Amino acid sequence: MTNAGNLGLTIFGLYLLVVVAIGIWAARYQRTSEDFWVAGRRFGVPVMIMANMAAVMHGGSILSGVAFTGRFGGVAILPYISFAAGFAVIFFFFAKKLRRSGGFTIPDYMGDRFDSNLLRGWSALVVAASSIIYLIAQIRGMAFILETLLEVPFFWGLVIGTVIFVAYVALGGLLAVVWTNIAQFLFMWVGLAILAPYVYQEVGGWFAVLEQVEAMAPGWTTIKGVQWGGWYVVSWYLVWFVAYCTRLELVTKMFAARDDKIARYSLPWTILLVMIFLLYGNFYLGAAARIMVWDQIASPDQAFPVMVAMILTPTLAAIALTGIASAAMSTTDSLLLMSGSAVAHDLLRKCFHEPKGIVKDERYYLKVSRYTIVAVGVIAFVCAIPDLALILRIVSFAIAIVGAAFFFPLLVGLTTKRVGTTAALASSVGGVTVTVVWIVGTLAGQAWAQSLHPGIPGLIVAGGLMAAVTLFTGPVQTSALAKYFPESR
Repeated sequence: MTNAGNLGLTIFGLYLLVVVAIGIWAARYQRTSEDFWVAGRRFGVPVMIMANMAAVMHGGSILSGVAFTGRFGGVAILPYISFAAGFAVIFFFFAKKLRRSGGFTIPDYMGDRFDSNLLRGWSALVVAASSIIYLIAQIRGMAFILETLLEVPFFWGLVIGTVIFVAYVALGGLLAVVWTNIAQFLFMWVGLAILAPYVYQEVGGWFAVLEQVEAMAPGWTTIKGVQWGGWYVVSWYLVWFVAYCTRLELVTKMFAARDDKIARYSLPWTILLVMIFLLYGNFYLGAAARIMVWDQIASPDQAFPVMVAMILTPTLAAIALTGIASAAMSTTDSLLLMSGSAVAHDLLRKCFHEPKGIVKDERYYLKVSRYTIVAVGVIAFVCAIPDLALILRIVSFAIAIVGAAFFFPLLVGLTTKRVGTTAALASSVGGVTVTVVWIVGTLAGQAWAQSLHPGIPGLIVAGGLMAAVTLFTGPVQTSALAKYFPESR
C-alpha cells in the first residue's frame, strides 16, 4: 500500500473508532423495543433536522448524484423539485397523524389503519426486500470510495462496508443510527468544503462550468439532458416525487419525534438545507466531473473519487473521501434497522405471536432484530458482488417498489376514512407486482419497458385498484380509525 493508502487507512480507522464508540454507548440504552426502533421517542427539532438531512444527504447520494448528473445532465435537476414537493406532502398529510399514532414502522401504520395483519405482514416483506435493494447500492458506493481511499480491492471494500454497517446498527438501534448519522453528516461536509476551492480553481464557478460542459456534451444543460426523451423525464420526476413522499428513512423518523409538532417543524428546514446541498454536491460537482475526468473512468460511479484523488493532495483526499465514505452509511444503517423491525416487530410479534396469545419479552424481539440485521447485511453483500448498473438506477428501482406499495395507502388512508382493507391490499399488492414485472422487463432490455420508469405503471395500477375496489367495499371499523381520525371515537 502506498503512503496515500496508509494515510487513508489511518484516517478512516480513527473515524471507525468514533462510530463503534457511539454504537457501544447507544447499546446501553436499548432496553425495550421502543428504545431500539424509535429511540424512546425523545428527539427534538435540531436532532430531527439533522437526522432527516443525513437520511437524504448521504455519501451514496454524492457518489451516485455526481455520476448520474455527469452522465445525463440537466434531467438530474428534477429530483430536487420532487424532493421539495415530496417533503411538503409528508409535512401537510403524514407527519402529524403518524407521530400521534404511537406506532414504530410503516407496516405498523398499514396494519393498524386498515385493520389487517395480512396487510401488515405484506408491508413488512416489502420493507425488507426494498431495503436489501437499497443496501446493494449503498454497499457498492462504499466499496468504490474505499477502493480509492484505502487502495483495497473492490471485493474487500464490500466486506468492510458490510461489516461496519451491521456492527453498529445491531449494537445501538435508532439511537446509534441517528447520532452516527449526525457525525457522518458533519464529516461529509468537511470533505465537501475541502474540495470546493480546488474544483473552483480547475473549472470556475457555476456559469463557467455550465458553459464548458455544454460545449463538451451538447444538450447537457437542457431539461432533457443528453439522452432521455420527454416522457421518460416526466416519469423520472414523478417516481422521485413519490419516492420522497414514501421514503422509508424519513417517514419512519416521524415516529421518533418527541411530539407531532416537532415531527412537522423539522421538515421545512430540512427542505431548505438539502436543496443547497444538492445544487453543489450533485449538480455542480457532476458538471465538473464531466469536464475533468469523464474520459478517465470505466464507470460513472467512479467519477467522484477519481476527481478527488486527481485534484487534492493525498492528505486532503484522504480526509475528503473518508467524509464521503462515512456518510455512505447514513442511509444504509436506517435501512438495516427497518429490516430488523419489519421482521421482529411486524412479522413475528404482530402477525404471529400476538394473534396466537404468545408472550415474549423485549429481549427476545431485540435479539431477533439483531439477527435479522446481520442476515439482511449478508444477503445485500452477496448481491452487491456482481457488476451492476448505475447506483442511482438501482436505488430508483427500490423506491419505485416502495412508492407502489405505500403511496396511495398513506396519502388516501390519512386523508379519508372511506378506504378499507381490501382496497389498500389490492392497491399495494397490484402496484408492487406491476412494478417488479416492469423492472424485470427493463433489465432484460424489452422494448415495451423502455419508455417509462417502472414506478409509473406501478403507481397507475395501484391508484386505479384503490379507486375501483373502494367503490365496492366499505371502510374499516371505527375503532381502527380512531388513531388517525380522533373524531371517529
